[in-house]
Amino acid sequence: MKSYKLKDICDIIKGKTPIKKSIPGDFPLVVTAEERLTCNEYQFDTEAVCIPLVSSTGHGKASLNRIHYQEGKFALGNILCALIVKDKSIVLPKYLYIYLSIYKDDVLVPLMSGSANVSLSISKLYPVEIPIPDISKQKEIIKKYTVFMKNIDKINNNIIDNIMSNDRPEYD
Repeated sequence: MKSYKLKDICDIIKGKTPIKKSIPGDFPLVVTAEERLTCNEYQFDTEAVCIPLVSSTGHGKASLNRIHYQEGKFALGNILCALIVKDKSIVLPKYLYIYLSIYKDDVLVPLMSGSANVSLSISKLYPVEIPIPDISKQKEIIKKYTVFMKNIDKINNNIIDNIMSNDRPEYD
């Protein structure tokens, strides 16, 4: 397996949509939260891995709750950046998303700096090395990850359904 620097396999582009000032519309707006907002215009029409450039917790602590995978036409908040794969015969965007999601605390969070407002600069992403297996192995990883995540969703839904359907004792 060969490792590649992000700058060699991706274009890294900062989001341009001010999240609070965006006008709702027909296109997903990727923000740091789990749920997407909407926007009346789009910045990208491709597959991308979207990484927050600011700490999830703030207050001097470096952390990232999540990164996002997005495809199609979408807008990107100006406190995130998009990794756009240059050559899909080398790395699949979904594989890159899975890898960075799993290893974000080891690969991305240590790159964050600042005392009060902890952030990640795009230039610190350039030298990050990612191990890239061959395309068939990437596809296998994507397939297994997708099945795993669907099973996690089913388990979570079953737990919630069970909690909601059980009679709870009333307290005075």
